[in-house]
Amino acid sequence: MSKRRRALKAHRARLALDNQALEFAALAEREWPRTGTTWRQHSLKAALATHPPVEQELDPQTAGEYFTALRRTTEAAIRDLTQSYPSVQWLWYLRRLPDLFDDSLSTTGPYDRALMDLMAATSNKACPQLPLQDGQISFPVTDGIMRRVLRLSAMTITLSDIHSRLRRASKGVAFSPQPEDLPVDVANAPVHDAIKLYDQRVCANPTGLTSPGTRMLSPEWRDGDPLPIFLVSPLPSWDMLPTWQGSLDRGIPMTTRGRFQPHLVSLREVRAVLAQTSALSIRWWEPELPAMIALLQALSHYLTHYTSAGWLSLVRYGYVSLRREALEELLSRTLPTLQAELAAWLPLDNFTEAQQILERLDHMPLRLWPQEPGPVVHWAGPDILIDFEAASRHLHRLCTVAGTTHDPKVAKVRADHFEQTVQHLIDQTPWKPSQSAPIRGFKPRPRGTKVLTDFDAVGELSDTLLIVSCKSHPYTASYDAGDHKTVRNVASLVENAVTKWAEVVATLTGRPVGANYDFSRYRRILGTVCLPHTPYTSLGPATEVIDTNAQGQPLRAANSFEELATWLGAEKG
Repeated sequence: MSKRRRALKAHRARLALDNQALEFAALAEREWPRTGTTWRQHSLKAALATHPPVEQELDPQTAGEYFTALRRTTEAAIRDLTQSYPSVQWLWYLRRLPDLFDDSLSTTGPYDRALMDLMAATSNKACPQLPLQDGQISFPVTDGIMRRVLRLSAMTITLSDIHSRLRRASKGVAFSPQPEDLPVDVANAPVHDAIKLYDQRVCANPTGLTSPGTRMLSPEWRDGDPLPIFLVSPLPSWDMLPTWQGSLDRGIPMTTRGRFQPHLVSLREVRAVLAQTSALSIRWWEPELPAMIALLQALSHYLTHYTSAGWLSLVRYGYVSLRREALEELLSRTLPTLQAELAAWLPLDNFTEAQQILERLDHMPLRLWPQEPGPVVHWAGPDILIDFEAASRHLHRLCTVAGTTHDPKVAKVRADHFEQTVQHLIDQTPWKPSQSAPIRGFKPRPRGTKVLTDFDAVGELSDTLLIVSCKSHPYTASYDAGDHKTVRNVASLVENAVTKWAEVVATLTGRPVGANYDFSRYRRILGTVCLPHTPYTSLGPATEVIDTNAQGQPLRAANSFEELATWLGAEKG
């Protein structure tokens, strides 16, 4: 039985439902069939009137330019609509929408919803305070308001469709114009098959905790670690989930209808990398990183010890709300403890007051393309709403060990850490190498030739040797947006690495005994390239399946960290 099912069984004795949210969902479901279609057609018509489709086929580059123009026009139209309500009011509505959308992929729904949240955040309208009814936030809901919310949803889905086409154009897809609709793909089986395989792989094994280029956030907390934090992951659809009424240490287990899965993570790897880079006088982090850590640590302390309804709100809607003075008091109370730790990691970013933390996070720029998460902090006069989903995504982004100057020393720190992370993964599975196996970093030297490249990670099972070449390329916003140059560079990196690694495997297989090694006891040598995220490449050597485990999970010539973990049989964190 999975951890989630066990937890749900333990919580099922008590059911907590938000009846107002259920009524809101019923109204949305009734209005959507008409409103959704009408406003999608209307937004398309407006965009195409500004940028009429050409009559001839669009090559990938021209298509990218055309869809970029459509994107900007559609963004502007949505921004005009969002001025109707404050961003916090939009968020309240959007997080209660039912599963109305056509999710051909499990990633589509969460993406569309995140894009709606981001566009809603472009509102400049202020909220004087959060309206409360029986202790719960309760914005007005009328037929007119619902139609406006669904109008925003429909227009954002149009924008999402444009995003999808931009990404496909960057991968080499040409487009054919259509009357009164967006251009459609031109048949190109090799490219379409490569994109289809990529989408399937991403859905099966999302990037998860390695999106910063290595695993900076650990899914398990140990004694001696920094104060833990809670993050949330959005689910593709509403589900019955375990939660608590009250705080974690004294609350009552409950079950509720929600769309967000909280999980505890440790910051020990962030601490370790910061300590290493500080010793080398390398600065790679943005100033928002320590502010985000401090806020999340303080709120995790609040959820563990003090909250009355925070867990219900977090699991249902992905956010928590507090009075502003209560949050500032919470930060002020926990800041001395946090400072002692953070000052050692980040000596140049020492926050002494709660207001400094909130101002730093409040001033993060809003970037619509390449898309980045929306605001973490939503102000409403004396009240404040903290969006944990946005905070979780921002933290992953802020943990990317990249820096702004492309310092090769930064890349080396990240690469070394990723290699250690992959080796640690292997060591938790039956593939943990024996003492007689080659060690990570070993450089084999066949007789009569020069030394081959080193092994970044090593596994061993029975008579099979697994050697891994690690490529620590972060999942950046430009890669997510499908920037042609970025996607092509990563694909070239992967394809070249696969070719080189195949040559290493062929050499060692053909020469099992060398000047400094004896691999004659191995019947097979498997060589794979591992990245933090699923790489997009053309169909060919990089996508070739080189092994399949007993459960039918494939190992390809190039894999993501999560794909490698699945093939190894590692327990998911």
